[in-house]
Amino acid sequence: MNYKAVLIIIIFFAELMHFAVACTIFTASSGSTVLAANNEDMCTTNTLVHVIPPSEEKYGCIFWGFIGDGNYQGGMNEYGLFFDGAGTPPVEMEGWALPEFNDRYIFEVVLEKCKTVEEAVELVSKYSLPYLQFCHILVADATGDAVIFEWGNNRINFIRKGEKDFLIATNFNLTETTDLENKCFRYDAAEKMLLENKPSLSLFERILSVTHAEGDFPTVYTNICDLKRQKMYLYNFHNFSFRHEFDLTAEFKKGEQQYLVRSLFPVSNAELIFRYRSDCIDSFEDLPIRKVTFRVNGTVPPEIGSLFIKGSAKELGEWEDTGIEMEKQSEDIFEMTVFIKEGKLFDFTVAPENDEFFPVGINQQKLGEMMIDLKSDTLLVMEVAGWKKRKPNR
Repeated sequence: MNYKAVLIIIIFFAELMHFAVACTIFTASSGSTVLAANNEDMCTTNTLVHVIPPSEEKYGCIFWGFIGDGNYQGGMNEYGLFFDGAGTPPVEMEGWALPEFNDRYIFEVVLEKCKTVEEAVELVSKYSLPYLQFCHILVADATGDAVIFEWGNNRINFIRKGEKDFLIATNFNLTETTDLENKCFRYDAAEKMLLENKPSLSLFERILSVTHAEGDFPTVYTNICDLKRQKMYLYNFHNFSFRHEFDLTAEFKKGEQQYLVRSLFPVSNAELIFRYRSDCIDSFEDLPIRKVTFRVNGTVPPEIGSLFIKGSAKELGEWEDTGIEMEKQSEDIFEMTVFIKEGKLFDFTVAPENDEFFPVGINQQKLGEMMIDLKSDTLLVMEVAGWKKRKPNR
């Protein structure tokens, strides 16, 4: 993954901020407790967790982010070093004369090579990071140390905890924001709760619940990391009733693993509705493309005319037009093939050219719309037993 690809992705997220994209990242420590957490707010639920065991060259890591994104949004390694980032309005950037980093997203390498915040600062300080024009990155470690990497006032800034035992990053530039009214309510809510309480799993859950987003850019996943114990608690689609625990020591013994986040949780109607109506999965160009073949088995009398597949996917016309015409394979088999991105949730139906008729199944009931959660190349077969004429409107 080269830095230009990372930059394009960050710009994409920064542009979406005009439409109320919001992420909340924070860390806090007290005594033997060191936690870090993130609400990831975005317009797609096509999210993953990737566990990579340690090797001779790299520390073991757990990463999280979006399928087809090209780089991870955040992660934690076997020593409890954590990172995650949040988009910010663009700031002026000039004169950063350091070399660019080795064609990779540097914060992934930070987890592979560093144990502490100080080691991360030492590594990152050697390079220019053009994407910090549009975001800032929070890094925390198991000792309780933390830093936010941010470009502001035309220089790199390393924002530390200071006298507080916590550090927060949301979606404004901390260096250049002097007017408190420019801060967001999520920052204020998290700050107030962290000032009044010692860090704990239950406190972090409450903060993340209070600061979660809904609407077109909801909180699509949440994670809380115990940096002392190298455990990650994962939540799906701002539902804090269920959490999935990852113990890195146990996970590494399983070998390298990737998990679709929603596959680890009960089915959520709220997420299904969002995926069907609002998911921006079509914007991710690197997603796998799956072959979807629609087949109708059944005789079509001449008065019915041609057959079409129409549906909510853009490849099927998004219900806006007649759909895609099927090809006649034999007297009683019709087929049509399209290519749709993996992870798409869509519905469809078979529609005759002559809309005075509708298809019925073997039970003589109307064949209604069908829904598919696309996971692989798929053959969808519809058995048409006959055709009925619509009753005239009275």
